[in-house]
Amino acid sequence: MATRDRFHHGDLRDAAIRAALTLVDRDGPEALGLRAVAQAAGVNHRALYRHFADKDALAVAVAAIGFDRLADRVAGALAGVPDTADRTRPLLAAYVAFAFAEPGLYALMFGMRGQAFLDDPVLAPAVAKVTDLAADAFRRPGDPPGFSPALRDRVMLAWGTAHGLIDLWRRGALRARGAGEAQAYITGLLELSP
Repeated sequence: MATRDRFHHGDLRDAAIRAALTLVDRDGPEALGLRAVAQAAGVNHRALYRHFADKDALAVAVAAIGFDRLADRVAGALAGVPDTADRTRPLLAAYVAFAFAEPGLYALMFGMRGQAFLDDPVLAPAVAKVTDLAADAFRRPGDPPGFSPALRDRVMLAWGTAHGLIDLWRRGALRARGAGEAQAYITGLLELSP
């Protein structure tokens, strides 16, 4: 058996995810494939099946990393903002900044099937970090404990608006001189929202 066909990698799962992140960053989510990731990690693609059932399982693992990164960015943006201040604007600005900083990863994250956001054992906890931060930012005095329908609707409206504007930019329907101008325009529009 050729050296490449044998498993000689210390932490293949981590190496594969790092390689996948690089591919997605460089070439977009369409570039993600077990063979491409295996080649980048320096192993035979069959070795990846020890850690990922298929390409979708690898994509979910990469998307979970993306949601962890998004949660870190949002938490950082909210770190110095008092609970009594408007916390929605820095949250939304961080969300938009992430989408522009990591467009390939952002596209992969939001290309996941909807139910995976709620029940996938790898993806759902990472998504929950972001939604919990959003719930805290959008919570109003007098809201009942937990994620009430009214709070959920405020979060979904803001998330949908931000995502829609970002998608318009990605598809070329939002005119701007460049990514920086588009990011500023989208962030400004979101600040107009109640």
